[in-house]
Amino acid sequence: MSVSPEECTRFYTMVQEGRSQRSAARTVGVSLSTVQRVLQQFQETSMNFRRPGNGRPRCTTVREDRFIVSTMLRNRHLKAVQVRNSLQEVHHNLTM
Repeated sequence: MSVSPEECTRFYTMVQEGRSQRSAARTVGVSLSTVQRVLQQFQETSMNFRRPGNGRPRCTTVREDRFIVSTMLRNRHLKAVQVRNSLQEVHHNLTM
């Protein structure tokens, strides 16, 4: 569950004022584990917002993703290499 920076600040403030983590979770309407995770992250980084993800960066745009999906739906027997080549052709024609 994603919580806003304002909610993170509320959790931290409630716990600093002496309220329990369980009580803070009930007040905001999230699970206890969410409060625990947010407080642990705040203690590690001193920030109340999400750390950037560490996943692999995207290599296609949203537009290219839509093209790939529509191409695959039109012809389900195409191989991935053929779809890649058709995407490169379209990209090449658009840049000219």
